[in-house]
Amino acid sequence: MRAASVAAPVARLADAVVSHARGRRRSGRSAVVAPERCTRLGGETVEATTKLERMTKRSERRAQRKRAARSTFRVSASAAYPPIGPTFTSDDDYRAEGERALRRLTFAVCLSMVSFGCATGAIAGALLHLESANTALGALTAGAKSRVIAATPLGALLGALVAGPFADKTGRRSSILVGNALFLLGAGLMFTAVTPTQLTCGRLCAGLAVGFSTSLCTVYIGECAPAAQRGQLSSYAPLGVTAGILATYFVSLPLTNVAGGWRLTLAMCALPAAAQLCIKDWLVESPRWLAERGDVAGAQASLNALGQRHVEAGSLKSSFHSSPGGDPEQDEQGDSSLTSKRRGIKKRVTFASLVTERRYRKPAAIACGLNVAQQLCGINLVVYFAPRVLNELGFQPSVAIGFVCAIGVLQLVVGSKIGAVIDTYGRRPVALGGIAGLAAGLTMLATSSHLSKMGLYPWAPWIAVLGILVFRLSFSASMAPIPYVVSAEVFPSEARSVGAAAGAAAREVANVVVTGTFIPLVECLGATRVWVLYVCVVCGAFFVVRATLPETRGRTLESMDTDGV
Repeated sequence: MRAASVAAPVARLADAVVSHARGRRRSGRSAVVAPERCTRLGGETVEATTKLERMTKRSERRAQRKRAARSTFRVSASAAYPPIGPTFTSDDDYRAEGERALRRLTFAVCLSMVSFGCATGAIAGALLHLESANTALGALTAGAKSRVIAATPLGALLGALVAGPFADKTGRRSSILVGNALFLLGAGLMFTAVTPTQLTCGRLCAGLAVGFSTSLCTVYIGECAPAAQRGQLSSYAPLGVTAGILATYFVSLPLTNVAGGWRLTLAMCALPAAAQLCIKDWLVESPRWLAERGDVAGAQASLNALGQRHVEAGSLKSSFHSSPGGDPEQDEQGDSSLTSKRRGIKKRVTFASLVTERRYRKPAAIACGLNVAQQLCGINLVVYFAPRVLNELGFQPSVAIGFVCAIGVLQLVVGSKIGAVIDTYGRRPVALGGIAGLAAGLTMLATSSHLSKMGLYPWAPWIAVLGILVFRLSFSASMAPIPYVVSAEVFPSEARSVGAAAGAAAREVANVVVTGTFIPLVECLGATRVWVLYVCVVCGAFFVVRATLPETRGRTLESMDTDGV
């Protein structure tokens, strides 16, 4: 009888404790049992007390796991960046997902550069059609051809001048999407062109989009990537240009003898732009731009989404802003009450500031000089006119485009490997070695042109094929990625987008000059002397780059603010 009277309250006590533990699990507090209450009921309660203690320990472990899960990576919805990824309880899983998010962002951004490559390379195959009188546009004069060719770099110049201030105001993500819209508009105008003027307008509109892409893609990727991977990931942007050029060559090859095939070739830049719009949720806003605007919480969330939760957004904020009284402790607080004040403190950098202020003068000279050297080496001449050069040396148009396609495949392979080399060996050795290869390739083109003119050496055109191969592989390994990567690194944070835009504008000025003068120079001097002229230019660029290019391998973007270049 006594045992039954003792067992009944013990059972009731056990039920109460279990219900209490279950009810408090969601709040993260474990159920607590007072064993002394059980021991008063007699020796028969020892087994029940042991069970209750085990249940308490289990509930405590569950609560600890829930608290750990809540403290790990979670992306919240925001207007600036979309939700990405689930909740992680493992650091390895978190790092893997962050790496995937960073590569997805890099891929999505590089689609803009693929559109740039399509807009640039399409003219090479389209010229073979447009030079005949069998198109709806009629036979284009030399002046009309020069305008069509130069419209894209001219539009890129205008786009670059607008892109830097626009990206500072609205963000990197929205600026990239605006460039996509311009690519789609330009492709529509070119596809439906019925006059040379409409075709030129379409090329100009695509050029505006090119200006946005070339100014912002490497800046966007560089601001999102950690220092150890910045060179490799940023080098994928110019690799996207190579992929776009190669795609237009492959499309041009079967369309060589198709009426109206040039329309499809010129409108190809719309495809990567449309694809990027479909995956725009992969584009996380730049954490450094958010920190620059005073949105420290948004910057930290963006860093978390990219697998960099070990980076404190406060360190990015302090590199962009300083409190009015110069108190670093005030600058570290980061509460919302200071956000609007810091937005008013942000220094506005203009293109004129890059010249008038000493802090920006050297980075501007480096970025603009590298980008001008990239164009003066003659890359777009080889891209635009390679099929025509091979055609004049005796190859059929389809064979000429086929050779260029094969060379483009090799260039794509080399470009995909060079990013790791840049981060391993540095920017300077890669740039100088590649420039020496550019000089060798141009020398081969000049030699082939001279021997073919003599008519005594039937194998001379193959020297041109080899020269184009050496030139383009050397360019992919050096002057293709280096100007983009360095332009996004050398500027202080507040001047980064404007400085990179200035470099892109300088590049497009040089591009307009080079492409607009090539045909008149060939008609005036002959192809051989023109190639020799570019050999001399490349040799001069070697010594200029050797004297001025700094080494930025392994340095964080914030160190550029404090230590300079």
